[in-house]
Order: sequence, then structure tokens, then C-alpha cells
Amino acid sequence: MRWIGLAIDTPTPLTEEAVIQLLLNAGCAGVALSGDGELRQVTSYIPVDENSSRRLQQITLAISMLPSIGIDDAGNPIITEIDEEDWANSWKAYFKPLRVGRRLVVSPPWEQPELGKNDLLITIDPGMAFGTGTHATTQMCLVLLEEYLPAASAVADIGTGSGILSIAAIKLGAASVTAVDNDLLAVKIAAENATVNDVPVTVQDRLPLDSKFDLVVANIIADTLIALADHLATMTKQEGILIVSGVIDDRQNDVRLFIEAAGFSSIETKIQGEWVALVFRRSSEQP
Repeated sequence: MRWIGLAIDTPTPLTEEAVIQLLLNAGCAGVALSGDGELRQVTSYIPVDENSSRRLQQITLAISMLPSIGIDDAGNPIITEIDEEDWANSWKAYFKPLRVGRRLVVSPPWEQPELGKNDLLITIDPGMAFGTGTHATTQMCLVLLEEYLPAASAVADIGTGSGILSIAAIKLGAASVTAVDNDLLAVKIAAENATVNDVPVTVQDRLPLDSKFDLVVANIIADTLIALADHLATMTKQEGILIVSGVIDDRQNDVRLFIEAAGFSSIETKIQGEWVALVFRRSSEQP
């Protein structure tokens, strides 16, 4: 299968968040974030099909309109067309084993990292999904899972991408994990990564309606977290933990306001660069 790659320069976190939102709205299959300081870039891919031209026009138009809302530093999309196999192989140039937190080691399948006696290996092949542990938001979620995950707990991973957080949760002692992503390609890849790691993760393309979880983790953008605040509350057991990230520093108060209004109390804020992860506990007084 052939894909169209879009690389867009985003010098500030606010620009980065705006570009991510418009790419997702245009039907892109997730986003990858790279760089730091003035070298930030958002990359995404759309399949080459009968809708490609329309999606490219929609994305280009949306970017051209960003100055009207005060965002005038986004670069024009750099467009390339590649084969899926070539795209997957390009990961091998820079995706190397990465240690996160006290015990977690994230590695692609083509590497063989040295492991200590207590280390937990997470093998991730991102394929056409995203989530290798290199971005600050993913790293903070991994560290917070290691800190807050109750033993033998039920976990939900919202916006799972490659499945990295779901796999980490099982390896850290969760009894069950439900991973959710509305991108069907991510659902496929997360399921494949769960199989490679030999962990029992249930992967699906919609939010669970009736299930209750001891811990919910959602590494997605601020606007989506705000929109999902009430649903995240219904998914989380009384006294359960909610970990959210994908939030730039300028938006953390907005996210905190809506999630606390949904029945949570804030218990920790973690900051890495200009990105924020927030930890909440659901009130025992909520139904």
C-alpha cells in the first residue's frame, strides 16, 4: 500500500497542538512528533486512495487559515509519497532501545537490549501507528503507570496508538487491559504488538460503554480530553486513578477544570519540557 506523508514545522507547542487537531480532523492515521525548540515537526500519513486529493486540499486550506486564530508560524506541508514497507523500514534508522522509569525498557524487535534482572521489556514495532516512547507525553505516562498502577487491576488505555501503554500496564501487573483507538490501523498494530509481547490486551475501536476500570490512561490532545471528561468519569471506578497527557503547558488548567468538574481530584502534575501529564483520583461520592 502507498501512503502520502505530511511533515509540518510547528515551532511552538500551541502550533503543534493546532496542527495535530486539524490533521486528525482530516482523517490522518495518527501523528508523530519530533524535534525540540525551533525544530518541532508534526508528521502524519494518509492512504493513497480516491479521497487523497480532497484530504490534502482540506489540510492545506486548514493550515492556511491558522493565522486567523493567531497561529501564523506553522510551515507549509512537505508532501512525500512512500510505500508502507519503506516507511516501516525508515524507523530502523533512529528507533533504538530506550529506558523509561525504573524498570521499563522500550525496544524495537530488530534490537536486543541488555536487560537487568528486574527490567521489563516492551517490544514495539510502530508500523503505520505511532508511539515508541520517545515523546515526552508517552514517557511521562509510562513513569506514572509504574507509580500508580494498582496490582491485579483493570486498566483502560484511550488512544492507544501502537499499544505501548497497554503493554506496559500488563507487564507492570495489571490483570486486564482494554485498549481503544478510533484509527483502525492503530487497532491492528496495537493487537499485533500485544501478541509479540505475549500479553492479553483487548483492543477495540470504540470506547467501552459499561465497563469500570481501576485506572484509565489517555494520552491524547487537550480538546479531546475535555470532550471526553464526563465519559472518562463513568469509566473510572470510585477512588480509581485517571492519568492524562498530550497536554501542552498552556492548556493544563483548561483540562484540569473540566476533569475536576466531572468528579475527579487532582493529585499530581508532571512536566517534561512544555508538555504536561496530570493524575487524578475519582471521588468516592460520585455514582
